[in-house]
Amino acid sequence: MSDQFNIPDSLLSNVRDIIREIEEKSALGDYIYRGEPEHHEEPPYYGKICSSLYRQYARIESDEFDIESIQGEIVAEAKAYSNETDDPLEILTLLQHYGGKTNLIDFTTDHLIAIFFACDRSDSLKENGRLILFERNEDQKNQVLRPRNPRNRVIAQKSVFVRHPDGFLNPDDVEIITIPAHLKQPLLTYLGKYHDISTETIYNDLHGFITNQQFHESAYLEFHRGLTSQIRGYEAEISEEKQSAYEKSIVHYSRALKLKPDLPNGIINRGVAYLEKGDFDFALADFSKAIELNPENADAYSIRGDVYFAKGDFDLAFSDFSKVIELNPDDPDAYIYQGNAYLEHDDFDLALTNFSKAIELNPDYADAYIIRGVAYRRQDNFSLALADLDKAIELNSDNANAYVIRGDAYFGKGDFNLAIEDYEKAIELNSDDAEAYYNLGLVWMQRQNWQEAKLNLTVAKILKADIVSKFHNTYESITDFEQQNDIDLPEDIVAMLTA
Repeated sequence: MSDQFNIPDSLLSNVRDIIREIEEKSALGDYIYRGEPEHHEEPPYYGKICSSLYRQYARIESDEFDIESIQGEIVAEAKAYSNETDDPLEILTLLQHYGGKTNLIDFTTDHLIAIFFACDRSDSLKENGRLILFERNEDQKNQVLRPRNPRNRVIAQKSVFVRHPDGFLNPDDVEIITIPAHLKQPLLTYLGKYHDISTETIYNDLHGFITNQQFHESAYLEFHRGLTSQIRGYEAEISEEKQSAYEKSIVHYSRALKLKPDLPNGIINRGVAYLEKGDFDFALADFSKAIELNPENADAYSIRGDVYFAKGDFDLAFSDFSKVIELNPDDPDAYIYQGNAYLEHDDFDLALTNFSKAIELNPDYADAYIIRGVAYRRQDNFSLALADLDKAIELNSDNANAYVIRGDAYFGKGDFNLAIEDYEKAIELNSDDAEAYYNLGLVWMQRQNWQEAKLNLTVAKILKADIVSKFHNTYESITDFEQQNDIDLPEDIVAMLTA
């Protein structure tokens, strides 16, 4: 598991409590340890600590069943099949190493490695694990075996084996400490960060590499399937197609996260897909989980802040945006995020303070001038708005949006000819800019050029602009427009703006 995430303080103390409890129990005897990611209390196991061979034959009910005899047969067959070694114990440890069924039960002399095994396996992260302490006393020492010629993985895992004639240890024969499901990922993170115990160090041979490679490839394959579906959702023009694509992306991201819960960007991307689908609560849950795993993830705070703002939870939104600035005080985008929130809340002074800070940090940031120009435009401060938009266009003369917004400033100021020039320039740069066509239609209405007005409003509508809603966001009614501008609109234009 990756150790890229920090552990929240609320969980770090619990992680250390678990480790402390194990160490305190260990001080009372000579123990070896085993970690299991889940345990079965139902028949035929009843919580037993079993060898893999016992699990294979556990449902056989016979007084003559002898697991050691079965293992002897396996060893004899393996010895005849391969000439690697004549040592029965080494044959058994090699079989165990490569996933064969034996009557050996894996233990380790290192309690931290046992904790790793109790938490490892992404498909068990929702189940409690258990850590088993087995005390080596005089009666049991002959059951504890060490491999004579240990391989890399055996060395890394500090492996020893318990070979019990019954194939299992009863829960009453050992000490058991439960590993709560919600602490598994934090424990894995802690082990990787502070003790260099991870998938890569524990399974440090080619067999482990191949297994881990296949496992990770499956996770990343699902992730990229999710990303592909998400991009299709962005590109789709029909609402049903968008929704279907986002649903598919969520399914693939969920599969990827089941395989690899710490997959970079997996949780955030799924949260964004939920957000695009309109499932705000699920989106918030994913962004909050991403923040829980990595409290330094500024992107997660930023997107979660946007969701809170969209829901009208302004206090939570501003708290998240403030956290973004705290994490990235020298990032101009952090101030843009918070400034946008203030602007949407009509708090112009604080919005302008944030936009100005962004420009102070990066004087060549064209988008910062644009958004500050928008703020000035909404205050009807046309001279400052035009100064900022002139600067934005000077920095990036190919930004169609800058021309649209400067056209708005000219329009508001009454400079209709300059507004027309800017809207037409925006259309030249982006022929699909519905906003530019709609605004150009409004200017031609002011100039009472009904043919051009109707043409541009029609194109805006073809480009999916809701021209009726846009018109009524500015004017209460057709009558309101006519009275403000002393203009009588022709019936065909009235029909377009009221249909």
